[in-house]
Amino acid sequence: MSPLPVELGDGALLRRLRMDDLEDVWSVVEAERERLAVWMPWVEHVRTIEDERRFLETVTADPRGLDGLGLFVEGRFAGGVGMRLDPFGIVADIGYWVASPWEGRGLVTRAVRALLSIAFDELGLHRVTVRAGVENLRSRAIPERLGFTLEGILRGEGRGTGGFYDLAVYGLLEDEWRTGR
Repeated sequence: MSPLPVELGDGALLRRLRMDDLEDVWSVVEAERERLAVWMPWVEHVRTIEDERRFLETVTADPRGLDGLGLFVEGRFAGGVGMRLDPFGIVADIGYWVASPWEGRGLVTRAVRALLSIAFDELGLHRVTVRAGVENLRSRAIPERLGFTLEGILRGEGRGTGGFYDLAVYGLLEDEWRTGR
């Protein structure tokens, strides 16, 4: 499977992260730390560039992996996107974040659409989910825009700097993707 990198238009590219991205990724995480930590529990575990290095070593270990992807705009790191597959090749969960200068440009929507194509058309998955904080309206807008169904609310499932919060769970099935809902 080699659908990556994917050109997303307007100078944007979705590709696997590499070890030589370390300093760029670290500087964006540092700049966005306070904003990201509200929704992303991993932020509290990435305190130093060495923590970031360990993360990159993990996600770059599998050259075909999809859980350590970067969103780049004109060569600059703009955010993280990933898709974790279940061990049975049936379901995947997509997560994402984007640095504040790149919000509202449709980059994450295009990246998620590209991952959906990989999930359903390349990997033959049956289902893809997205989980987003109930109050994180920007994050929730992406699966809603892409035709996912809101399936429920998981109480206290997310954790950020403000404590535990509820997650909205969205799902999209392969036949819904193929028919374009």
